[in-house]
Amino acid sequence: MDFLVAVLTFTLVIGIGILALQPVFTQYVDTYAVRVRARKAKPDSAAEAPKESVILSLAKYLGELLLSVLPMLADKRTTVLLMQGNYRTPEHLAMFIGIKALVVFASVFVALLGASGNPFNILLAVPIALCGWMIPNFFLASRVKARQNEVLRELPTVIDLLIVCAQAGLGLLMCVDKVSKEITDSCPILSAELKQLINDVKMFAKSVPHALAEMGERCGVEELINVASSLIAAETKGSDISYPLKQQGEALRDKLKRKKEEEASKVPVKMVPVIMMFVMPLILCPMLGPAVITIMQALGPVFGGK
Repeated sequence: MDFLVAVLTFTLVIGIGILALQPVFTQYVDTYAVRVRARKAKPDSAAEAPKESVILSLAKYLGELLLSVLPMLADKRTTVLLMQGNYRTPEHLAMFIGIKALVVFASVFVALLGASGNPFNILLAVPIALCGWMIPNFFLASRVKARQNEVLRELPTVIDLLIVCAQAGLGLLMCVDKVSKEITDSCPILSAELKQLINDVKMFAKSVPHALAEMGERCGVEELINVASSLIAAETKGSDISYPLKQQGEALRDKLKRKKEEEASKVPVKMVPVIMMFVMPLILCPMLGPAVITIMQALGPVFGGK
């Protein structure tokens, strides 16, 4: 009996250890697999490929139908948000319009189902439909904000590598090409954007600074536009591009540092509601609980209690 208990205990400890170390093993296997297996071919465009599913296919067909009837549904703000969120194909636009239509139909159906024949409740379907039409915009805006933050996080590394390449004597286009190949794993978003920039330069004969400015507008990041402006000024004057890149890199790091300090200063204020709801009851209940019970027992006969 003791031997069986020992075996079960040993098995339980080993199982808990394996479950605890599973993330480490998974990370090692993934890293090793990247080294030994060939990488999948990536598209030249930085735009994300549309996903395949039944709901998205239905949304796509519905969106194409609505856009064919009402082209004004694809307003400028929607197209800009989709472009900045890396949804840049016509299929993405049709899917987004279709998703908004499906949300509107679902919200109106639920509103009519809960109306129970009351005319006043039926009238509430109109504002509910408007809210349903606007809800996907908030999710898209959050996606755009998250992607812009990732671009800002990757941008200082890209600027430093561009400075190194420029000081080594490479031209601007060669710098961008070299950096885009070196940052595929560490900075995937800007790597894809730089590769698309190179394709734009080679296919449409654009200058690299102007293509950088378009990339900044495409990503919705003002810092990229500032870097492009400084490079345009440097090329116009015929000066070294490493100096404006240094200035932009230092300014960007100072801005990110101030942003982190501002976020850190807000942490105590954000912790106050958490402390009041979760920590203070745990402190006050053991301290004041017996006193409250004693007071209730003492005042019970006064108020007619037992």
